[in-house]
Amino acid sequence: MTVPSSLNQSSSFWVNLFLQNRELSGFIIVLIYLLVASILAYILSNHIARIYRGEPTVFSRYAKPFIDFFEKMLGPVAKKKMKLRDYVLSFVFFNLVAGVVAILAIYFQNYVPFNHAFAANNFSLIINTVVSFLTNTNLQHYSNPLRFTYFSQTFVLIGLMYIGPATAFAVSMAFIRGINTEEGHLGNFFHDLLVSFFELIIPLSLILTVVLIVAGIPETTMYYLTVHPLFSGSTVNLPLGPVSSWESIKNLGTNGGGFYGANAGFPLENPNWFTNILEFSAFTLIPLASIMSLGKVFSSRSFGRMLYMVVMGIFLFSALVAFFGEYIGIPSFSGLGMAYTGNMVGKETAIGLASSTTFGVGATMTSTGAADALLAAYTPTGMLGIIIPLLMNDPLGGVGTSVLNLFTFVIFTAFIASLMVGRLPEMMRIKLGSKEIKYSTLSLVTHPLLVLIPLGVTFTLSFVMTSFSNPAPFRVTALLYEFGTSAANNGSEIGTFLTNQDYFNYLDALIMLIGRYFIMIFQLVIAQSLAGKSPRSEGENAVRLGSPAFGFTLFAVMIVVGVLSFFPVLALGPLLSLAKDFNLFIWRV
Repeated sequence: MTVPSSLNQSSSFWVNLFLQNRELSGFIIVLIYLLVASILAYILSNHIARIYRGEPTVFSRYAKPFIDFFEKMLGPVAKKKMKLRDYVLSFVFFNLVAGVVAILAIYFQNYVPFNHAFAANNFSLIINTVVSFLTNTNLQHYSNPLRFTYFSQTFVLIGLMYIGPATAFAVSMAFIRGINTEEGHLGNFFHDLLVSFFELIIPLSLILTVVLIVAGIPETTMYYLTVHPLFSGSTVNLPLGPVSSWESIKNLGTNGGGFYGANAGFPLENPNWFTNILEFSAFTLIPLASIMSLGKVFSSRSFGRMLYMVVMGIFLFSALVAFFGEYIGIPSFSGLGMAYTGNMVGKETAIGLASSTTFGVGATMTSTGAADALLAAYTPTGMLGIIIPLLMNDPLGGVGTSVLNLFTFVIFTAFIASLMVGRLPEMMRIKLGSKEIKYSTLSLVTHPLLVLIPLGVTFTLSFVMTSFSNPAPFRVTALLYEFGTSAANNGSEIGTFLTNQDYFNYLDALIMLIGRYFIMIFQLVIAQSLAGKSPRSEGENAVRLGSPAFGFTLFAVMIVVGVLSFFPVLALGPLLSLAKDFNLFIWRV
C-alpha cells in the first residue's frame, strides 16, 4: 500500500519536532500540561464558587440526605453559629479524635480482618504515618506496600486522605465567609466539613476512580499476582490492591502518598502518558479551581485573573528550570563519546523528560508530593526547579490551603504596597488592621523557621549524619528537602539517608503538626477579625488588588519571602552542587 505523501510529510514534521527539536517540544509539553489543568480547573471553578457562596450545586440533590443525616446525629452542635474559639476547638478536636483512632487501628491491625503477612511497624513510624496522612502531608518513611494491611490502607490511611483535605477546605470556607459576612461568625465547622466531603471531594473521587480503572490501574482485594518470568524458573509476586481508589483521593485530595514505594513512577500506579497527565490535572484541579473561583466569589474578575497569573508565572518558571536543567544534564557526560540527550536517570521512558519534570514541579507547587521520577537522580539545576516551590510553601497550595496561603500573602502584600505608595491597606473593601498584619506575618515566618531551625540542629548530631553516603552539598539539599516537605505539608522526599528512625519520625511529625494546625489557626484568627468588620466602599486611596502593579508586587513578595529566606542554605546545597557540575570554580573536598 502506498502511503500518501501528505501523511509522510505530516509524520516527518512531528518526528522532527518531538525527537530532533527537543527544546521546543519540551516547552510545548509543559504548556500543554498547564493548559489542560487550567481548562479543567476553570470548568470546576463555578462549582467551588457556589460552595463558597453557600448556594446549591450540581451535587446538592445527592449530598443533602447524607449531610442532613450526619447533622442529625451530631445534634445541636451541627447548627450552632461558631465564632473563632468554637470553630478552632471543633476543628482541632475532630482531627485529634481521627488521629487517635487511626493510631490505635494501625497498632492493632493484626487483629482485624483483611490481614496478611507484613513487616512490623515501630511506634515512631506509626505516629509519623498517621500524623503525615492526617495533616495532608503523606510523607512516607516506608516503601513496602505490604507493611500495612489492606484494612489499614483502605479504612485508615485512605480515610485520613479524605479527612485531611476536607478539613482544610472547611477552614477555607470559614475564611471566605469571614471576608463576606458582617455577622461576626465563621459558620459551623461540622457543616462545612460535611459539605466538603459530599459536595466536592467524594463525588470527584468516585468519578476519577472509575476513569483510572478504565485506564488500566488495578482495583482489587488480591494481595499480589504471581508472575512467571520468561526463561526463569523462579516466580515474582507483584503487589496488587485497591490502587485506583487510593490514586483518586491521593491526587484529588492533594495528598501524594503512593500505594507503592516508587509512587507514580511504578507502572501499576501510573502506566502511561495519559494517566500521567490525568493525575497531574487531578492534583492541580481543586487548588487551581479554588483560586479561579475567587474572582466570582468576590465579584472581581480582575482579582481572580491576577492571582491566576501570579501562580502560573511561578509554575511556568519552575517547570522550565526543571526541564532545561534535566535536558542539559551534566555537561561532562556529553564528552564521554555517547549520545547524551538529557538526564533520563530515574525517569520512565514511557513518560519522558518534560512530562516528568512538569509532574514533579506540579507536585511541589501543590501540597501533593507525588513523584513519577526519582528525585535523588535529578541534576542540581533540575532540583532547583523542584525545590523552589516547596520552599515557598507550595504557592498553588492544596485543597483549601490554596486559598488560605494565597490570602496570607495578599494581606501581607497589601500592607507593604500601601506603605510604599502612602495609601490605605484594604482588602475586599475591608480595612486591614494590626491583627491581620500580625497574624499574616506569623503565618509567613513560621514556615522558614520550621525548616531552618531543625536543619541547623540536625547537622550537629553525628549519630544522625552517619546514615548519609552522598557528598556534603547533597546532604544539605536532602535535609533541606526533608524538613521543607514536612513544613509545607507536601510529602515528597529525596531520601538517600535513613528516614525511618525515631529522630526523623518524631521530628517530622512535630513539624507537620505545627506547619498544618498553627498556620491554619493563625488564618482563622484573621478570618474572625475580618468577620467583625463592616465592608465599606473602596476608598480612592486604596490599593487596587486586581491591578497588574499589585500582581507584580505580590509575585515579588512571594519570591523574596519564600526563596530568599533560604538562600544561604541553597548556596551550600543545590547551588554548590551546580557550581561543581559546571566547573564554575576549582572544587576542593
